Amino acid sequence: MKRPFLLLIVMIFIWMLSGCQPKTKTTRSETEPPSQEPQTTYTLEDILEKNDPTPVEPQRPISESTLEKEDVLEISEKMYLTQIQDIFLNFSDYEDKTIVVEGMYGLLFNPEGIKNTPAVYRRGPGCCGNDGWGGFLLRYDGTYPDENAWIRVTGTPEIVENGHYQNLYLNVSEIEVLETRGEEFVTQ
Repeated sequence: MKRPFLLLIVMIFIWMLSGCQPKTKTTRSETEPPSQEPQTTYTLEDILEKNDPTPVEPQRPISESTLEKEDVLEISEKMYLTQIQDIFLNFSDYEDKTIVVEGMYGLLFNPEGIKNTPAVYRRGPGCCGNDGWGGFLLRYDGTYPDENAWIRVTGTPEIVENGHYQNLYLNVSEIEVLETRGEEFVTQ
């Protein structure tokens, strides 16, 4: 009685594993009719003969801020954490750019455990659930806003060595307190 039951369990297990295998690409057999989709092939001469005014490179819309400064990067809400991580990992690509970022203003704890490090940030996923954050530590000579104010910060990035790790700072040229808040929790 034990053997048939064990054999059944093994077969079910094998059947379950076979469903998790990657699908292989099936090829069309020689007996199937060819696809009805027409295929168009152009030669270089065909392309050169066309008097089509379509530009080779698609043109991007130019905003007023782009006309003023090509080296401005505005951190978007949709890719907030991803863009800040890219600045940190590829700093040489961003060190001469002006960064514009929105988020909450707050004081973070320094390595000595004192809550005195100004930052613009948003909450995000962390190691223990939703306890992470992403943003910039701030260096600013002016007056900081109230804790938890929603701010728009403009500045240039800087990486500062702090013992065995590095911190990403924003050398602030302008802080603006906004009435309308964006997403306080972001996932990417």
